[in-house]
Amino acid sequence: MSAPAAETHLNVLTGIDLTERSRNAFARAVELARAPGGHLTLVHVTSDALPHQVASVHEGYAQEVLQDLAAKARAQGAQQVETVGVRGRDYETLIAEARKTKADLIVIGTHRPSSLMQDMLGTTADRVLRLGGMPVLLARRKPEGAYRSILVAVDFSSAARRALECAVRWFPDARIAALTAYGTARRSLLSDDKEVREAAAETRRLALKGFLDEVGEAVGSGHESTLGRVVPVVERGWAEEVILARAEETKPDLIVVGTHARGGIQHAVLGSVAQWVLTEAPCDVLAVPPAS
Repeated sequence: MSAPAAETHLNVLTGIDLTERSRNAFARAVELARAPGGHLTLVHVTSDALPHQVASVHEGYAQEVLQDLAAKARAQGAQQVETVGVRGRDYETLIAEARKTKADLIVIGTHRPSSLMQDMLGTTADRVLRLGGMPVLLARRKPEGAYRSILVAVDFSSAARRALECAVRWFPDARIAALTAYGTARRSLLSDDKEVREAAAETRRLALKGFLDEVGEAVGSGHESTLGRVVPVVERGWAEEVILARAEETKPDLIVVGTHARGGIQHAVLGSVAQWVLTEAPCDVLAVPPAS
């Protein structure tokens, strides 16, 4: 008989911006934090650029909303709920409060950039990812219960390792697929040699097996049953295309990616697998930076 999965106590912080896009974030944050021992912090940031009188009225309304949401969270099973209303910049405040409360992750709603300049400078989500150094969950869908099917992108980096560790620790009852892509522009992807392709695939499978073994050692005891259900998947192609094609085929509830948190104009022009997935994924995305 396999050992039971270790209990997960998540300390979750979510941003409440009083718009429609924060509803999914709030609902998912409650779902994650309502396990015994979980903690939920609801944060609303009033822009410090607003005139004083306008800001005061806004803060009063925001406090009413936060208290109402806190009551709803408790009614849905979240036992420890805290509300924070402050003035400042949204991304700076979310990061500061997450560090103050020692949050495991930040949950925020998403919206597509409205212009090239906004894409270059970064949305709130992008800035929190680049500057916060902690996992960020982008909630796109209304939750229908706990995550049951998860796709983790693996490129063998330290960020990818931490991403898979988080998936195993935080979602012990989920079915997890660990996906890695292989092939390069100069060799594998352009080669029609069957033996070359098979050798590359076998090398990748062995590397993925070793990677999973390392993650197993890192997460320790109590997660054997979850690790035993992790399905290794090796596919040939560009990482972005492979990840999104697999997501379209298997319809996971969540995609987990490691991110190197590069930012600014270089990030916008050069792009990255993580940014591509964050922008194009049809489901929620958990972006995990390497451990600091």
